Amino acid sequence: MLDWAEFVEAAYLREHRQAHRVPMTGLPIFLALLRDHFGVPYPIADRRVFTEGRGVVWGVQAAAGLHPRWWLVTTTGDRLTLTPPAAAFHRSVGWVGNSATSYRPDPDPDSPVRVRPDVRFGRPAIGGVSTEAIAGQHAAGTDPETIAEMYALTPSDVAWALAYESGTRPGR
Repeated sequence: MLDWAEFVEAAYLREHRQAHRVPMTGLPIFLALLRDHFGVPYPIADRRVFTEGRGVVWGVQAAAGLHPRWWLVTTTGDRLTLTPPAAAFHRSVGWVGNSATSYRPDPDPDSPVRVRPDVRFGRPAIGGVSTEAIAGQHAAGTDPETIAEMYALTPSDVAWALAYESGTRPGR
């Protein structure tokens, strides 16, 4: 059983590892150093790592011998900026203060699919309705317009849920 912050951090690591096939070299040391500096058990689920902590992250990356493809921060001219994968992940997380409160598992930034620990036991959902339930209704023969009416969603929401479910669950 993962706690919420651990889930968010694991989502970033999984997404990054699958997309870039990056060796894990230096990653455990990097995460341990970030934990120590920020005083949190799962630093990737802490907004400060992506915002005002960029200078710290830059130094920790080097100290840990982190493979450059795992870097969260790089330089652009004389500025520290997020790498494209880190920036995309930062945008996919909903934040309240420095805490991650939701996560968009779909890489499309327009997707309304969200994972929240307090909604549907952390299952992907749109408007509080699990994408799995929407797909189940569709698989049972209910048309998308009726599904939208049943759950007080828009037809677009239903289309997003069906696309999400078919893209993440082979065979559907």
